[in-house]
Amino acid sequence: MIKIALRNSRKPGNGLTSDESAAIHLYTMQWPETHASVYTSLNEALRCQNRRNLTPWFPYLKLFFTALYKLPSLKGTIWRGVRGNLNDVFDEDLIWWGVSSCTEKVKIMEDFLGTDGERTLFNIECTNGKSIRAQSHFEAEEEVLLLPGTYLKVVSRWSPSKDLHIIHLREEPAPYQTIAPPFEVTPSPVDLPSLKPLTIAKEPPKAPTAATAPVKPSSEIFFLDLSLTDQ
Repeated sequence: MIKIALRNSRKPGNGLTSDESAAIHLYTMQWPETHASVYTSLNEALRCQNRRNLTPWFPYLKLFFTALYKLPSLKGTIWRGVRGNLNDVFDEDLIWWGVSSCTEKVKIMEDFLGTDGERTLFNIECTNGKSIRAQSHFEAEEEVLLLPGTYLKVVSRWSPSKDLHIIHLREEPAPYQTIAPPFEVTPSPVDLPSLKPLTIAKEPPKAPTAATAPVKPSSEIFFLDLSLTDQ
């Protein structure tokens, strides 16, 4: 799978290196059933309260996060969907700790969920979405990623039909830092600065609704210059 991702990332755009583009490509690939896909295993580690579970992922995360932060941010409406009724679960502001896959096209999400059974659509007003269509293994999905630690405000919930539920979310600045960028962001799209330690909250705390939330303790993850094939 890594060889396929590297082969499909020989001419990356947006200032990405081939390894960085391949890290995104690898994330979107569906692995054989005998192996867990990268997106499944990585999100399990990101959502786990034991942050030590992320340690094996550090080399990959360095490439993946650096690539995503280099991509321009998308501001607009995106969609995400799941099976089941989550109206009662999303009753207050929240943080999504995993990498959240969304799309700009509601039709794509409707095709993915189907028309039978209970299902929930998230209508998300995002400000920092990352369109990965050019790097994805499935370009037609027009996938947009929300980074770990995205803070979302519940705007409204409604059910246009018995089995279809829609939750309107709006991305807002978190009341405390959830994750620091892998490098200092500057206006220049060409001269990217040096990498700095990536900071992730030690434990995924429940997102507070108060305007003044205390800053949670964090741990620094130091990344070296690595490639996708490094051990």
